[in-house]
Order: sequence, then structure tokens, then C-alpha cells
Amino acid sequence: MIKNKQSITPALRPLDDTDVTTWELPEGAIARFGHGLRLDVEFSPDNAYLSVATKIGFWIYDTETLTPRALWGTERGMMNVATFSHDTRWVATGDQDGILKVWDTQNGQCVARTDWGGTERRNVILHVHFSPDDQYLAASGFGHSAVYAWREEGFEPISNYKLENPNFSDYKKEGTSYDRYFPIAFSPNSNLFAYVSSPETIMISDINTGEDIANLTGHTAPLHTLLFSPCGQFLASASLGATVQVWDIQNESLVMTPKTYEGNRVRLAYTPDETLRVADIYDDKIVMWDVSQHKKFDTFNTVGTTADNARFSKDGTKFAITCRNRKIQIWHEGDSTTRSFFSGYGSIPYAVAFMQDNNTLIGGNWGSAGKIFWNIKKREVQRIFPPSGKRRSLGRCMSLSPDDQFLAINAGDNNVQIWHIETEVLAAELTEHEYRIYSLRFSPTGRHFVSGGLKEELFVWDVAHWKKQHQLIGHTSSVEAIAFHPDGNRFVTSSRDGTAILWNVETGEQISRLPLPETLEDASLYRGEPQEIERVINGGNLQYKKYQHMQSIVFSPCGNWIVGGLGTWNADALINEIRLWDTETLETRLIFLQPNGCIRPWALTFSPCGKYLVSGAWWKWGLDKAPIHLWDMSTGENIHTFWGHASDVQDLAFSPDGTLLASGSYDGTILLWDMKPYLST
Repeated sequence: MIKNKQSITPALRPLDDTDVTTWELPEGAIARFGHGLRLDVEFSPDNAYLSVATKIGFWIYDTETLTPRALWGTERGMMNVATFSHDTRWVATGDQDGILKVWDTQNGQCVARTDWGGTERRNVILHVHFSPDDQYLAASGFGHSAVYAWREEGFEPISNYKLENPNFSDYKKEGTSYDRYFPIAFSPNSNLFAYVSSPETIMISDINTGEDIANLTGHTAPLHTLLFSPCGQFLASASLGATVQVWDIQNESLVMTPKTYEGNRVRLAYTPDETLRVADIYDDKIVMWDVSQHKKFDTFNTVGTTADNARFSKDGTKFAITCRNRKIQIWHEGDSTTRSFFSGYGSIPYAVAFMQDNNTLIGGNWGSAGKIFWNIKKREVQRIFPPSGKRRSLGRCMSLSPDDQFLAINAGDNNVQIWHIETEVLAAELTEHEYRIYSLRFSPTGRHFVSGGLKEELFVWDVAHWKKQHQLIGHTSSVEAIAFHPDGNRFVTSSRDGTAILWNVETGEQISRLPLPETLEDASLYRGEPQEIERVINGGNLQYKKYQHMQSIVFSPCGNWIVGGLGTWNADALINEIRLWDTETLETRLIFLQPNGCIRPWALTFSPCGKYLVSGAWWKWGLDKAPIHLWDMSTGENIHTFWGHASDVQDLAFSPDGTLLASGSYDGTILLWDMKPYLST
């Protein structure tokens, strides 16, 4: 075993550089709210730092001060794991694209990379480990493990281990939490490599000779953790269902009776004196076990419901776990208190909205994080709705009343909550929905409120009394989007059934369905690449039309246009377009065919002046970022494209003065864009 290895201090940001909202921003953005969805946490070998892998990149935190010190890897993001080398000079990352990278902690630059996973989507990287001498690097994913002599030119694997036809169904076990399967481990002398050769079988190979030296069987559920003892004689393993076994490698035999713990998952660590520790993870607490003495030695309650990401430090003296309230909690051996941190609000902002003061942005975050009010000038959280102590699992949508007095949100129990913003009082709770709610919208006059959801549920409410005024019948599937005409008398809805309907809000009657002709005879009504226009006119996308629907629909500020973003759930279907209807005649006036690589343009907003339309798309395999397109309405030209989010763009909103654009993304962040350079006055 390599001992007393000298650690190298990473070159991090100064301690007084605390405005993380401005770190590593994409071109055109002026702020980022949120730290990104967290996918992993891991201690550096010297316990000085904690890496937090997220969908926007990986953060490095100082474990003493619990402050962020660096954000790297934002060019693509989508980091599943970020692990330090044993001398802390390097960080290896594995991402959801199947790319393995090595970063120099002295400058934050990527110094080596290889396409580990190929083009199959399930070949994401789940585990990454440096060997103790830092000469080898190993990665694993679904049914595949590999070892690299990564410092050699070419970054080619020296060993590959693949399962034949691994099956997802093998990794489901009732009553257990999701965990990362196909674990790997290096021995302390860096000569041996452990991996799984079938869901429940461990193989140990000699890296230098390629010889298999041990085949360990006995688990009855898929493995998720492998760990060599400091002496290298033993291997500890854990499987789904929280069962732990310890093996004598030379004899290929168990050295203790397998033990199944009572929580829904476990984490393992060896201390330097060879003591095996187990963290038994429940929904609301962690129980620490000394395995050799078969006894509990500590228990602590978590600051929220536990999430999947949890790690011991390499010496077993510290433990970090993420909770679903977005906190990371750290336990220290011998300390009766734990510490929690991470104010990144790393949940998905499915909706964004500006208040009329141009300085308050609301992020409609999902789950228990609440709807977050951001102060734009101060770059900080102003308030959260619902107020503390009244939050429960919240749905995706929200709507701000035109006078900024009320915020409507969908609660996890299929009810609509109406909160009075100034007093933080629950003004009303609408309970007519039997199923999940997908869309909420106040009318511009403030007199009406419309809610839509699963099973074609669609209701109009009288805001003065918060009474149901109409139940509307017309769609045959979930109501995905609602938009009001500026006069407040008409509104349009779009559904998963592929239809869009214009309604009279006072009577609840249908005015008309929006026509969706498969192709337009007049080629001049199309905007896009000439070859794409020709393909569509010749019927090149008709086979996908039956899957097409609008997940977003908006009126122009003048009310003359209705605009819908059409796409399908089939990512390969060439059927992504933005369609513009004349509000009075309902004739299709223009179709914007999307640029190559743009799918599901399901986030739409107009600039307040009405001259420009902005559309946000979902991420597509092969892209580094999801695109946001700026369109000139007078010409139909795509005049600029913003590349900032690592994953799907969920919603867009302009500030009332038109100078700022907010974009909420599935990567767990909101980006704030300066629009002044792109919009003419």
C-alpha cells in the first residue's frame, strides 16, 4: 500500500471571489442562478476538498469552510462523477455522454479525454477510479469496464471487460433505492482490478498479466460497491438490498457471514487500521456500523429526505450525503453535530417569470425546493414560496398574476395553491383536479384563471371568488399549455393529442380548432434551410405527423399571432417546427423549420415589443449544449443562437423592459441573458 503520498494543492479561486452566479458563464449570459442538478459527491484523498458533480460541470468545495472554490467542465457539463487522483493533481470525470476526461487541478484544463461509451445512450459512465499510484485510470458503465494507462499517448484501454447483453430488468429490486451498478476497484498496490463479470459475480484480474486470479460468487442481487482493504488481502462488496459481504481474495471465500442492513442502501469504507465501516442509509437518518465488532457506533438524522448520492472519505472518517431539499450534509467522526451546505437550489426550474419591477425573477422549481424569487441586482434569493414549513412536493408549473399579487402553483396532491405574495398567505386552494396538473395561466385582466392537466382536464376559474366557472370539453389527452390573448377574452390551449383549441373565456365555448395541415402548398411560407424546405414540401416528414404535438403555445403581444412549438418524443423524427397562425383567420402564415440538431422547440416567448420570438429546444445527442434561437418576426430569420444550457430548455421569459431573457433548464439552472446587443430599439 502506498502511504504518506504528498498532496498537491489545487489552484483554486480566491476565497473572496464569492459571486458564483458569474463563474464560467457562456457567451451572452450575465448570471447563472442555481448550481445544477447534483449527480455525485466525493472527498479528495486528503479530505481537504469535496467534488460535486452536476449537470453543468463539477464544483470543488473547501470542506473546512464549506465554500465553493472552483467550477470546471462547463463546456459540456452532465458530469456523473468527479474523482481526485491520490495526489490531488488530477480530477477524472465521467459524463452522461460516455466521455472520460482528466483535468489538471493547477489550471482547470482538460488534459486527456476518450470516448469511452460510444454512441449508445445507456453507455454513460457510472464509476471512475485512479489507481493508488495514479498511473492507471478505470471507468465503468452499463455492462462495461475498462482500465487505461492514461498518461501514455493515445489514452487507449489496456484492458476491457464487457458483459454479454446486460439486461436493465436485472437491476430492479423491490423496496430498494436506485444505485450505481457495475462497480470497480483497484487494490492498494495498484496491481489488481476488481469488476463485475455478471450482475452478482465479482472478478479480480492482474493488470500486468491480464490473468483472472479470483472469481467471487454469492451475492443474490446486483452489486453496486467494491472496496479493497488497506492490506489488499480482503475485498468488501455490497449489493442492492443493502447486503454486505467480505472476501478473502486468495482463498476466494467469505470471511464473515453476509449481513443485510435495514436501510435501503449502504456505503462502505475501510479505516487505515483495517476497520470496515458501513453507513446504513434510511430515508431520514444514517446509522454508522463497525462491521468487525458488529455494532453501531453513531447515528444522525438527515436535514432532509436522503437522495442517492453519498460517499465516505477514503479513510472513513468523514461522510457526505445529498438530501432532496438540495442540501449536502457532512458527518465527521467523533463530532456529535453534522454540517450542511450547498445553497445552489439544484432542482429543475420548469418555469420562469419576471415581476414588473424588472429586478425580481421567479424560478418555478420542482419538488420541495419551492418557487424561488431571485433578486437580479444582488444575485441572491429574496424569498421562497410556499413559506418555510409549508412546502411539500410541488409540481412543475406556476403562473404569476398580472398585478404581481398572486402566485399560482400546482401542489403534489393535484391541487392548485394560490399564494398572496406580499403577505405570504395561502389565498385559495383549488381542488377540482383529479389528476396531475400540467398548465396554469392567469388572464391579462386578472379576472380569470385557467388550469389544465392530465386526462384532458381543463377548468376556468373566477378569480374574484376562486370558484369554478367552466369545465371545458374538447381535448382527448393532457393539456400541455395555455396562452391568453392580450384582451383577456380568448385563450388557446394545446394538448398531447396533437390539437390546439381557441376558447371564449366568458362562455367556455370553443371558438375554433387551429388547423394543422400536413404541408403547405406555398413554399414561401416556410423559413429554414432550402434543402429542408424541399424535403418537407415533398412529404419527407409525414410518417411522423401522427406523433406531433405542441407542448408550448403563445400569443404575440399585439395579439395578431398565435405561435406553437411542434415536435415529437421521437428524437430522430424530422418534424420539429414553429408554426405561426393569424389570430383572426387562423390561417397558417409562417412555419419556421428548425436548424439541424434542434429538436422539440417547446419553450417560446415574445419580446415585449413583439418584433422578436425566442425558442428554446431540448438537447440532442451529439451536441454540447441545447440551443436557444432568436427569430426576427418580420423576416422569419434566425438572427442569433445562444448556447448555454447542458440539457433541455424548459421555459423562457423576457423582463418587462425587454433587456433581459431568462431561460430555465433541465440542467437545474436559470441563465440570465443580456438582450440589448441583439434587439434593435
